[in-house]
Amino acid sequence: MTADLHAAPDACFLCGGPQRTRFALPGRHLLYCPRCQIGQLAPLPSDAELAALYASEAYFRGGGDVGYADYVADAPQQARSFRRQAEWLLRHGPVGDLLEIGCGPGVFLTEAARLGIARPIGVDVNPWAIAAARARGVDARLGSIDVIPPAECFDAVVMLDVLEHVRAPLPFLAEVRARLRPDGRLLLMTPNIRSFLARVSGPRWVSFKIPEHVRYYSPRGIRALLAVAGFEVMAVRGAGQYVTVAFFLDRLQRLLPAPARLVRRVAVALRAESRVIFLTNGSIDVIARPAGVSSG
Repeated sequence: MTADLHAAPDACFLCGGPQRTRFALPGRHLLYCPRCQIGQLAPLPSDAELAALYASEAYFRGGGDVGYADYVADAPQQARSFRRQAEWLLRHGPVGDLLEIGCGPGVFLTEAARLGIARPIGVDVNPWAIAAARARGVDARLGSIDVIPPAECFDAVVMLDVLEHVRAPLPFLAEVRARLRPDGRLLLMTPNIRSFLARVSGPRWVSFKIPEHVRYYSPRGIRALLAVAGFEVMAVRGAGQYVTVAFFLDRLQRLLPAPARLVRRVAVALRAESRVIFLTNGSIDVIARPAGVSSG
């Protein structure tokens, strides 16, 4: 499979084959390549449109249809989820320094430091997030991967809920690969368009965040993309996260309103809304390394 960088707008960016319209979404539609199992928002938003979405504090503090409900309020659960992912990364080899792209307020980087990673660095395009990360003592830099000099390489690059935002993933992944040492590793998490949650939710899937999520991957699609970008996949697993019962019920309300109301009444009666649970979230975790590197 080879990438066709000059494919027609309705062709798959990865294989050049035809895409089918799968869902009508607010103001746009979803194209899907059955060969690669990759989805694409159409028409794609412009770089300027996306930059405007990511620039405000509201993106992390809630109050709109994009971004996070309230990243600060959910930070304790985020920390537990991120620690689980960092531990998985460390099971695939030691990490002395690490770059997180899209670091937000620095919660993952804080957990990475607690696990003994000596030099965790983050970048994010949101000024409020960078200020919050620096307040945690994190080395956080405003911008994307381009603010990291090409000569500065790392044992690991981490991208959690980032790749689905990237309009041109192949050039982006080339920049990522250039910042990895030859024996380095890439850890990413992205929504899985072939997950059970995605298939039963249809066009109401929670990961159809329009227009910020522009591409949607599957295990097959992410393997194909990474292979073209010069990576070898080492491990793939279903992703999960720690959430409060109240958070889970808010998400369930969007998909199944009547059952959610019943479960909420039970949760209130049991005073269980603040209880923290672990749930699969319809995403995939992936660890990859630059292709051609010996495992020995």
